[in-house]
Amino acid sequence: MNFLRAFVRNNAFPIGLFLFLRVWTFVWASITAAFIPPSAEASKHYYGIEPLRDWLIAPWQRWDTIWYTKIALEGYAADPRIVFPPFYPLLLRGLSPFLGNNFVAAGLVLASIAALASFILLYQLARELFPAASARRALLFMGVFPTAFYLFAAYTESLFLAFVLGAFLCMRHRHWVGTGIFSGLAAMTRAQGMLVVLPFAIEFWMQYRRKEIALRQIWTLGLIVLGSVAHLGWLTFQFGSLDVWFQAQLLWHRAVLPWESLVQVWQTMLGAPSWLEGTLTAIQLGAELLLLGAIVWSARRLSWSYTAYAAIIALPSLFVVTTYSSQFPLTGVSRFAILAFPLFLLLGALRKRWWHSLLIAGSFLLQTLWLILFVSWVFVH
Repeated sequence: MNFLRAFVRNNAFPIGLFLFLRVWTFVWASITAAFIPPSAEASKHYYGIEPLRDWLIAPWQRWDTIWYTKIALEGYAADPRIVFPPFYPLLLRGLSPFLGNNFVAAGLVLASIAALASFILLYQLARELFPAASARRALLFMGVFPTAFYLFAAYTESLFLAFVLGAFLCMRHRHWVGTGIFSGLAAMTRAQGMLVVLPFAIEFWMQYRRKEIALRQIWTLGLIVLGSVAHLGWLTFQFGSLDVWFQAQLLWHRAVLPWESLVQVWQTMLGAPSWLEGTLTAIQLGAELLLLGAIVWSARRLSWSYTAYAAIIALPSLFVVTTYSSQFPLTGVSRFAILAFPLFLLLGALRKRWWHSLLIAGSFLLQTLWLILFVSWVFVH
């Protein structure tokens, strides 16, 4: 009991911020769903999954959540769901029986637990790197980021971020078994996880060169590789080859050169059929430029492992454009930005300025607006 009280006291800020945002997102999602019912066009996005009708959980049954539900309910089939890694749907399947077989409710419970863990872990990591005031600012910048509501949705963002932050904390303390386990689970949770071995391999080499660890511990990096290939291994076992995975990728994206993706998003923004679509495309471009700036900033202020991690979040989006939506070539970039925690560490480390309050207020207002759009079936990825 004394340990629990001490833990809560030491983490009062991340716990308090989590509780506020969890309640805030639930309230606004429910209000939005009550006043803006789904259009007939939205029905085609359920892909055969029965729509929920309640006021609390149903507003979160949107977009990728439905694909994860299909995987948890039906398993993999030779259709677009194949691109989604398996660990999150497995957790949904295991938890849903305790929640009336409601997969969306299971996703929200998982997201809430993982979001709380992410807040606490980022706060602890920031306190090890910077003063306590900087740690609070870093967490606040992340919590009010416009797409941070995805940390509370039935998506994989919060779970992936919690695993990655846990891995980075273990890495700092040279607990490489923990690093391998957490990062291996991250690799089984999101597609970016297949590249997460890079930052940890860099840090392992640096710690080895400083004689802080023994070379025999390199086997722990194999846990990350194992997590990275687990999804592809399962698909090969089920379908006999990876052809279905490559074909499914073509349904979502096509490969391009980096400058081609930037040119296409610029042309799409200028030729958008409505001001809303043009604005959302501009936000995607702005998010990509923000992530690229975070790589440069991290290279100047943080270690190479943090910079490499920022790079694996930012750079893959430049090499593909979406094939299922010509209106949003860089789909997902604004959502991926919430995973780039080195950016929030660096923002928090800045000396407190007058414009911080304006940035926080404006960002939080945008987050609420984007949550309203998300619940209204507007594609704000």
